[in-house]
Amino acid sequence: MSLAVINIRRGLSVANDGKRGSHDRVYAGRTTVAMPVKERIETLAKPKLSRSTLSYGPSLSWGNQQTMWELTKGAKSAEPSDRILSLAQSKRNLSTQEDLKPQWEYSCGRQSPIIQVSGAARKAVNSERIEQLAQPKNNHCNYTENRPMYEFSCGRSSPVEGPAETAKTAAERERTNQLAQPKKVHSEHQASREVQSILTQAAMNTRPTERLDQLAEAKRRPDGPFREPEWPVCKKAMKAQSTERTRELSRSKGLVEGFQGNRHVMWNVSKSAKQAVATRRVEELSVPIQRESMDHVQFNPDVFKVSETAKKAKCSVRTEELAQPISRK
Repeated sequence: MSLAVINIRRGLSVANDGKRGSHDRVYAGRTTVAMPVKERIETLAKPKLSRSTLSYGPSLSWGNQQTMWELTKGAKSAEPSDRILSLAQSKRNLSTQEDLKPQWEYSCGRQSPIIQVSGAARKAVNSERIEQLAQPKNNHCNYTENRPMYEFSCGRSSPVEGPAETAKTAAERERTNQLAQPKKVHSEHQASREVQSILTQAAMNTRPTERLDQLAEAKRRPDGPFREPEWPVCKKAMKAQSTERTRELSRSKGLVEGFQGNRHVMWNVSKSAKQAVATRRVEELSVPIQRESMDHVQFNPDVFKVSETAKKAKCSVRTEELAQPISRK
């Protein structure tokens, strides 16, 4: 729709505001009355009706000889014409094969594209040109087999590069030795105790005291009789009055001044939030990042290599400060 048509319709809707309601609008020469925002939101919040329960015709049960519509008496007593009888004849089988089962054993009825070799082709003698084309392609004279590239990959070199000769003979730095040290265990660290603890010989030879024997005995429970779960309350207990201390303790704990309860899961959206327009920066940030798929990345041999500028880069003072390990006592 062009911008001119949109501007004309907006002008018509503004010009007719005096005659119609504040929510009336003109679309394509007709007037529609817009409902309030709250009613519109409630209308949109209603779930969509399932059309599976609606019936557009007679209920059918597939798999039987029942017709969709009831046949009339005239259709039942009518005689077919010669053309209908000719069309009702089954199609003649023009296949010369007697057994068509192999076509349906490994396929959906389609013949195999692999054609059987004839006897003349088996006895034929190859020409010089065919023998020349049948020879495998020879490798280059300077070819060296690079088998490790194909053992764990699809021919792409490993991103883990071997150390250079200069790196092997380089002198150690104090910072490198500091980073190479393993993380120290805390001074109060206690290792996990094993599930099965080995008893000492003294513990196995000790004898329990009389008090331990007394505590080790099972609790004796009487067989009964027990008090009923419901019993009458005496009159003194009914007429008793609670003390001031009991009333003070029975009061519920009040809330702190300025306390705000939990916000409800659903709340009304403000009009300003509904009418808000996202800034250009927000729209730029909302655009998803488009990354190359692995189908294209796997053919790039330099995808995992570190650039030369990254190797020569120097970290800032803040980065060095954050890279320092935590000193634990």
